[in-house]
Amino acid sequence: MSGVERLNRLRSRWRVGAVLYCLLLALAIALVPATAAHVLAGWSWWIGGVVLAACWAFLMLVRPYWRLRLTDIAIYLDRRLPALEESCGLLLQPEEELSGLQLLQARRVEERLRESPMPRPFLPRVWKAAGWMGLALVVSVAVGWMGRREATPAAGGVVSRVRAAVHAELAQVQVRITPPAYTGRTVRRQPGLDVQAEEGALVDWELHTSAPADSVELVFNGGVYWPLKAEGPGGMQWRGTRQALRPGFYQVSIGGRRSELYKFEIIRDEPPRITIRRPKPYTVVDFGDPTNIALDVQLRDDYGISDASVMVTISSGRGEAVKFKAQELRWNRPFGGAKYELAKTLDLPALGLKPGDELYFYCRTRDNHGQETKTETYIISLTDTAQLMGLEGMTMPTDVKPEFFRSERQIIIETEQLLRQQDTLAASVFKEKSNGLGIDQKLLRLRYGKFLGEEMEEGEVLADTASLGAFGDATKILDVYTDKHDNAEDATYFEPAVKQQLKATLNEMWGAELRLRTFRPREALPYCYKALRLLKDLQQQSRAYVAKTGVRVTPLNPAKRLTGELAAISPGGQEVRRDGGMTEEEWLRAGLAVLEGMRSGVMPGDGGRMVMQEVQRRIAGEAAADPGRWLAAYAAVRRMHGAEDIRLVEQALVRLLPAAEAEPAPEKGVEDGGLTRQYFNRLKE
Repeated sequence: MSGVERLNRLRSRWRVGAVLYCLLLALAIALVPATAAHVLAGWSWWIGGVVLAACWAFLMLVRPYWRLRLTDIAIYLDRRLPALEESCGLLLQPEEELSGLQLLQARRVEERLRESPMPRPFLPRVWKAAGWMGLALVVSVAVGWMGRREATPAAGGVVSRVRAAVHAELAQVQVRITPPAYTGRTVRRQPGLDVQAEEGALVDWELHTSAPADSVELVFNGGVYWPLKAEGPGGMQWRGTRQALRPGFYQVSIGGRRSELYKFEIIRDEPPRITIRRPKPYTVVDFGDPTNIALDVQLRDDYGISDASVMVTISSGRGEAVKFKAQELRWNRPFGGAKYELAKTLDLPALGLKPGDELYFYCRTRDNHGQETKTETYIISLTDTAQLMGLEGMTMPTDVKPEFFRSERQIIIETEQLLRQQDTLAASVFKEKSNGLGIDQKLLRLRYGKFLGEEMEEGEVLADTASLGAFGDATKILDVYTDKHDNAEDATYFEPAVKQQLKATLNEMWGAELRLRTFRPREALPYCYKALRLLKDLQQQSRAYVAKTGVRVTPLNPAKRLTGELAAISPGGQEVRRDGGMTEEEWLRAGLAVLEGMRSGVMPGDGGRMVMQEVQRRIAGEAAADPGRWLAAYAAVRRMHGAEDIRLVEQALVRLLPAAEAEPAPEKGVEDGGLTRQYFNRLKE
């Protein structure tokens, strides 16, 4: 064998050792978690195979020994074998490129390479990885043994052994779920007995027993028997179909022997959901605002939406002459998906709205199952400027400020008149009149500002805001606790809602004043109209109306008066008690006491067993309604074989107990050594 062939054989052998080293190390890393997940959590072994492959790939990437080259081997041999005189690299070069001396040295290296024992660099690594693999195998066996010991019933656990035997008699289990057609989901099969099906789906059980059986039944919620039909001779194949309508739990009964509890969960079909992002629930379109209102709607459903539209009602006229016109606006697009983002523009003039009219609309949608959802009614009001300019209600006795309202109207009238005369007026005259209207708007704004405590112009400084003085000055304390009527935030003439609307009115007046003073009266009109509308709203809020209502009481029966008979009167405010004179809450708390004793090793007597029967009845009702949440606790209260079962039942009882009401408690004082109390007493002196 030539030297190059020997180097190639070394490279192949070392690559195999590197791959074997990474594989053993990956097995050592993945074996214990995979075993624990399979034994304790019931995971399948193929998940462990995935973890093993991932670990192996990671190690091969981090330790790329499998990519060894002949050059790497030659360098390694030169370092480990002094007899090669660091000339192993000459074997990798073509002979025609070597000089005479180099060719002679290459022959010598080839002879010494055949005579020298070759090193095995990966053998210690493989043995080390094998050691770790053996340790992981021992730990995995221990974990599996402990898991089986936990699952093995205690002495006397005949019921658990029977259930395990029933499970062993089931050679093959297949559950086929056919969802309703409207869901759009396909038929699926599952090997386990826990069922999670859509509401209205058809659930088909196909059970194969390891031995012939006389009868196979499904027992729902502990008392409803539903027999399966035998298919074929021998009594080893059984089948049955049931529609998923109500949740609960069930067991498989073979020859009268029942299995463990299995979930039968129902996935309810939720009604479609509608979210209106724009516009707001109540929108007022003032003078000068755009009359195209953007409508932005989001639709969602579990399985699919079949139809959606916008129902619009237009209210026009007033009093007895009010008229309503209803119409339906379509989205003009096909439906069928589960989520839609829809947008539409409501053109108010095109819909027939005139100044003073209101538009009411709501969105409706229907899913594939026929469930319909409607939103709240949204209102869009188109301001009537003619009504705002009317004097109706100005002579009512409750109106104590008619000149203020007429002043705003007068500004609007003169502004519109100025705009009509703009073409016939000189520029200087036009600006002078516009500035004069701005001054009138400023005076009106300052007049209304008095209601909010604004008694000074911007930039002025009150005389009482000078230096507060030294510590202990009474003026400083009075500044904190007294009400300054000339501060808008401290003005207490109105309620917060009225004060907020007054501030909004002043903001609109300020916008109108700004544009009038800068010779833009056309842009000021929308602000004037909005300020006038807010003022009229405030005027209406000052009026109170109390309707006259009659009171009807049950007539008294003279024959029952003054008899003292109380048999027909139920004691109000008392809790309904169950058998044994205990309320349901008292039964649950008694169950917690029994479980605490069992945790300490005290077995329950006759009274304790009666309490646990009542607890089991209560948890069984919850498991029938919501098996995904309560079935584990119900199975535990039926077993009661260890500390884990006691813990599960205790958690269920705590969830069933009503939440404790918060009791009044003294507030924790500030730890200041009593200085606060001493300061308070000194103030009294």
